[in-house]
Amino acid sequence: MSIIASLAKETMIYGLSYSLGRVINFLLVTSYLTYRVFTGEDGYFAIYQDLYFYIGLLLGVLTLRMETTYFRYVSEDKYAAAIYPLATQAVFWISFFFAAGIIVGEKHILNFLNYEGDFSGHLYIALGILICDVLSSLPFAKLRYEKRPRRYAWIKLSGLLLNIVLVIFFFECLPLFYPSFIDLISTSSQKLYMVLLANLIASLLSLLLLQKEIRTGLQSVNWQFLRPVLKYSWPLILVTLSYTIIQNGYTSFLKYILPGESLDNLKMSDSLVAATRLAVIMNLFVTAFNYGVEPFFFRYAGKKNSGEAYASISLFFIICAGAIYIFTCLNLGLFANLLGPSYRNALNLVPILLMGNIFAGMYTNMSVWYKLSDRTGTAAMISMLGMILNSILFIILIPRYGINASAWITFTVYVFISALSYLQGQRNMPIPYHLGRMFAYLIFSVLAVYLTNIIFSSLGLSNITRMITSIGILMMYTYWVYHKEVLSHRFQIIDHNSIL
Repeated sequence: MSIIASLAKETMIYGLSYSLGRVINFLLVTSYLTYRVFTGEDGYFAIYQDLYFYIGLLLGVLTLRMETTYFRYVSEDKYAAAIYPLATQAVFWISFFFAAGIIVGEKHILNFLNYEGDFSGHLYIALGILICDVLSSLPFAKLRYEKRPRRYAWIKLSGLLLNIVLVIFFFECLPLFYPSFIDLISTSSQKLYMVLLANLIASLLSLLLLQKEIRTGLQSVNWQFLRPVLKYSWPLILVTLSYTIIQNGYTSFLKYILPGESLDNLKMSDSLVAATRLAVIMNLFVTAFNYGVEPFFFRYAGKKNSGEAYASISLFFIICAGAIYIFTCLNLGLFANLLGPSYRNALNLVPILLMGNIFAGMYTNMSVWYKLSDRTGTAAMISMLGMILNSILFIILIPRYGINASAWITFTVYVFISALSYLQGQRNMPIPYHLGRMFAYLIFSVLAVYLTNIIFSSLGLSNITRMITSIGILMMYTYWVYHKEVLSHRFQIIDHNSIL
C-alpha cells in the first residue's frame, strides 16, 4: 500500500470520525444557535466562543501534550509499558489541582473574564467540560495508536450526537411538555447555561465509555520517567497555547482592545465569530489530516525514504486543501444560509480565514522534524514568536482598521510561523518538499476563486448555478492533479508498515 493510501485510510478512520461529528455539530448546533438561540445580537454568541476558546486553551495545558508524548515514547522498549500509566496519572493530578485552584479563585477568574451578570454557574460547567475532555484525551490517543478505529469512532460520535440531541431537547422538546421551562431559558445567559450543560453531559458519556482505557492507566507508575517525559512535552504545551491563541483568541483580544465596554465589544464580534465558524470546514480537514498523520509520522520515522514520504504527504495535503478552498469560496452564499441572517456581515472574511487555516496545516506538517528529533524547545520558540507577532498586530491594527483586520492578522501569523518552521526544519532535518508545485496549487485555487467570483457577480448567477460551476472547476482541478501527480507516480511510495 502506498503512503498516501495508508494515510488516507487512517485519516478517514480517525480524523473523519472526529471531524464528521464536528461537521454534524456545526450543521445542527451552530445553525440552530444562530437561528433559534442567540437571536438577540447581544454578544452572547461571542461569549459562547470566548468560553470555548479558554476551554481549548486550557485543554492543551492540562493534557500536558501527553498524546504526542505517548506516540513518541510508546515504541521504545524502555518506556513502552510505563508511558501510558505515567501520562494518565500525571494528567489526573494536574487536573485535580487545577480544578481546586478554580474553585478557590472563582471571583478573580470571573473578574478577568469581564462578562456582565452572574456567570459562576457557567464557569463550573465549563470547568466540568474541560476536565472530562482532558481525562478522555489520552485514552483516545491510545485507541488511535493501537489502530482500534471502531471503538474510537463510536465513542466520539456517541458523545457528539448526544450533545446535539440534548441541545434540541432543551430548547424544543422540554418547553412542549413543561411550558414553565420557557421562563428558565428566557435570557441569553440562561440559554448559554443550557448549551454548556448539554456539552457537559455528552463529555461525561465519553468519559464513561472510555473507562476500560482509563483503568489501564491506573496501574502502578514508575515516576522516575516523569522528568525526561516532561522535558519532551513542556515545549509542546507552549506550542499548543500559542497555536490556540492565534487561532481562536480573537474574541478575547477584541473584548479588551476595542474602545467600548466588554459586552459592546463582544456584540461587535458576533459576525466575525460566525464567519470563523464557517471557515471551520478547512479547520476540520486540517484536524482530520493531523489525526491521521501524527501517529503515521512516528511509525515511519527512520525509514529509508521517510523524507520523500513526508514531502509527498505535505503535497497531498495542499492538493486536498485547495479543492476544499475552491468549493467553499465559490459556494459561500449557499453556506451562509447555515447562519442566522444577523450573523452574515463578515462573510467577505471567510476566504482569508480559509487560507489562514491552510497555512496552519502547512505549519503542522512542516513541524514534524521537531517531534521526531526531540527539538520541541525550538518549536516552542517559533510558536511564541508567532503569538507575540499576533498580539502586536492586534494592538496596532485593530484600533485603526477594526475587527476585519483580525482575519488578515491570523493569516499573516500562520504564514510567518510556517516559514520559520520550514527554515528551521531544513536546517535540522532536511525534507525535499515540493514547494513549487505546492504553491502552484494554492495560486490556482485563489485565482480560480477570484476570477470566477467576478464572473458570478457580473452575471448574477443563482446558488445552484454557482455550485454546478464550482463542480466543473473542481473536475478540471482533479484532472490536473491526476495528470501531474498520479500518472507520474509521485504518490506511489510504499508504506511497509501498513496493515491491509
